[in-house]
Amino acid sequence: MASYGDPAGYRPLRGKFKIYIIDEVHMLSPGAFNALLKTMEEPPEHVKFILCTTDPHKVPPTIQSRCQRFDFRPIPSTLIGDHLRAVIKQEGLEGEPELIHAVAKAGNGSMRDALSLLDRLMASGQKKLTVELLQELLGLPDRDLVSGLIDALAVGEPKGALEASDTLTKRGVSPEQLIETLLDRFRDLMVLSACGAETELVELAGNV
Repeated sequence: MASYGDPAGYRPLRGKFKIYIIDEVHMLSPGAFNALLKTMEEPPEHVKFILCTTDPHKVPPTIQSRCQRFDFRPIPSTLIGDHLRAVIKQEGLEGEPELIHAVAKAGNGSMRDALSLLDRLMASGQKKLTVELLQELLGLPDRDLVSGLIDALAVGEPKGALEASDTLTKRGVSPEQLIETLLDRFRDLMVLSACGAETELVELAGNV
């Protein structure tokens, strides 16, 4: 039972419940977990705890056994893209299919992050949202230059590969960002080569 010194023991001034949201709960110390457990063992009827974590295995079993667990998984890029397309249409704008795909993928499974990025694009005032606008906004490597670099590597042309890399570097693309982009593209190409163009393991908008 909560003690008198515990704020959870006091009833809410307004509303039916007191809601305590503990983000990244796995970061609590053993002492903090013990204190939380004392309240969770016999929680006041007006108190609700919401424990959020990206590492549920680090939460003690004594805490987990007193929780109703909900696992939130990444949203597929195709579903994010469908919603982005609807938002763009509702706002009376036009968006390139490749742009919608790129924003959905940049959301990394989060609808909120994808919508935030789309909002930044719409704030530019452009009636047509393009990949070029996204590249300028985020400082992303130019897709055509990256494709040229990959083509040069594929046919063993060091001159073309070095020139494309130099151009990307001069445009402010960091080596880390370029490597990450290449790894992502190589992964897609490898899966397409192994599984065929109809595979659902690669989400594409146009050519890779």
